[in-house]
Amino acid sequence: MKRRWLLAVALVALIPAVTFAAGPKRPKIGAIVPTLDAQFWNNYVAFMKAGADQLGIDLVVLNCDNKADKLPKYVEDLVSMKVDGMIVVPYWAGDKKALRDSNAAGIPLIFTDCYSSVAPQTKYKNYIAFVGPSDKQAGYQMAQKLIATMKPNASGKKVIGWVEGTPGTSVAIDRNAGLEQALKEHPDVAVAGKVNGNFVRDESMAAFESLYQAHPEITGVWAANGGTATGVMTALKNAGKVPGKDVLVVGMDLNPENVQAVKSGDLLFDIGGHWLQGGFAMIIMYDWINGKKIAPAKANFKLDLLPLTIDTVPAFEAKYPNGVPSFDFKDNSKVYNPKADYSAFKVSY
Repeated sequence: MKRRWLLAVALVALIPAVTFAAGPKRPKIGAIVPTLDAQFWNNYVAFMKAGADQLGIDLVVLNCDNKADKLPKYVEDLVSMKVDGMIVVPYWAGDKKALRDSNAAGIPLIFTDCYSSVAPQTKYKNYIAFVGPSDKQAGYQMAQKLIATMKPNASGKKVIGWVEGTPGTSVAIDRNAGLEQALKEHPDVAVAGKVNGNFVRDESMAAFESLYQAHPEITGVWAANGGTATGVMTALKNAGKVPGKDVLVVGMDLNPENVQAVKSGDLLFDIGGHWLQGGFAMIIMYDWINGKKIAPAKANFKLDLLPLTIDTVPAFEAKYPNGVPSFDFKDNSKVYNPKADYSAFKVSY
């Protein structure tokens, strides 16, 4: 009897060690992206997959293929899959559906790139964080570089074309606000017209072709993202013009084709690197699921972005081969490194 009792005590003593050895939970995390036709979102997913491999995450990626009706359906799909966490890019006012459904299901939610009017951890406690770019600052930097480099016409004016992104998204609104701030500071700049490129190459090309035909006096173009800039440069070439010489163009996202355009001189300026936001969000989600919570006051991450000119291309290419840097996800996770600090999430050379 005594031997049985001693054996039982020994087994109980082993329980904490066995529990600890089990390690962190391997969660299933669902990610919804607007499109995988754009290189930007491919980089976003590639960085997330690298993090999933390092941390031990089952990552489910759902592609909306630029169709607004797919986003609410995919939110429902992730709830049905009973994922442990959702990381959503809430284009097309998709934040409301994602907030309601994830909250009802008790699934932690992070928005990236495009923010909601609802702040993290306020009305919806399961909406744990936002990670995205400082879009207004980026739009302002694009405009400042364009305006500073342009030469005035005979009337003393610098005439620009404005090709904006998807109207109504926080991304487009904030980037536009950055341009508008720069325009207020430079009364010598005249806007020939504003057209909607919807953040897509072909739509941007068609929209700018019409604008340029009506306003051939344009010598500078502010393009809302990488696909937009590519569309504008293609339209200029189709019109027999040389981008970077006849008309200066600035853009955003640091897509590989735009990096090459900066390198060749076709594109004056680009800014971005915020495809890293998905991987950063995944660390926060992984830590949250494993009991490492983030305080509400620190749950809103706005990333300062990398400006790129022809002089800085070599440094960018060295740090971001094929767009995705080498990154130690475990060292930046509080599960594996108690000293990890999310404020270290930066886009830098």
